[in-house]
Amino acid sequence: MFELEYSEIFLRLILAVAFGSVIGYEREIKGHDAGLRTHILVCAGACIITLVQLQVTYSTVEMGLSQPDLAQVLNTDMTRMPAQIISGIGFLGAGTIIVTKKSVTGLTTAASIWTIAGLGIAVGMGSYFLALMGCLVILLVLRVIKRLFRVQSSKRIEIYYVNREETKKFLTSYFASMGINVLGLDYSVDTNNVEKNSYINLYTLSLPDTKSIASVVEDLSEFEHIRRVHTLREN
Repeated sequence: MFELEYSEIFLRLILAVAFGSVIGYEREIKGHDAGLRTHILVCAGACIITLVQLQVTYSTVEMGLSQPDLAQVLNTDMTRMPAQIISGIGFLGAGTIIVTKKSVTGLTTAASIWTIAGLGIAVGMGSYFLALMGCLVILLVLRVIKRLFRVQSSKRIEIYYVNREETKKFLTSYFASMGINVLGLDYSVDTNNVEKNSYINLYTLSLPDTKSIASVVEDLSEFEHIRRVHTLREN
């Protein structure tokens, strides 16, 4: 008999859920829409489809051995379904990518979804060591590489304010005191506002590891001449 034991099927599904949970949790705490449940379902789904392919392959081989006359017409390919999984997951990953005029976000999460499907296929095929090493490599890329090379993520905020000169001095002093680097700045004037001399600044900021964009928004909103602070989504 070539069929997998029920205990082996259960083990592979549990491992797929476990690996999906590890990667999904990392995306979840980063605040991405495709988080824990998405990665678990993708990994488990890839594992299930791969198990189906294995069962079909084993049944075909068994039929060929039991009925030699049919051996020449029987055909099986263990890579057929996994190949379709990889192609299909590409469409799911594309749904997490957001393209705007000035930025493209979600690429890392899309890549993690596509890669987690590979882990599910590896588990479904029974390549436990490969799946484990793959999971560790993915975590290394998501959690360590960025810190190792000290790549700071950029954040974009829109600040609506009055009293141009006084507010500019405050913003310059605040960013300098907090160790925040201004990577880009766009100016505009809101002529439709009921308040005269109402201005809008679009900042692209590089934040230190100790400062979150939420705390920056809270700090800026306390200044009397700032009317509103609006965050824009980034990677």
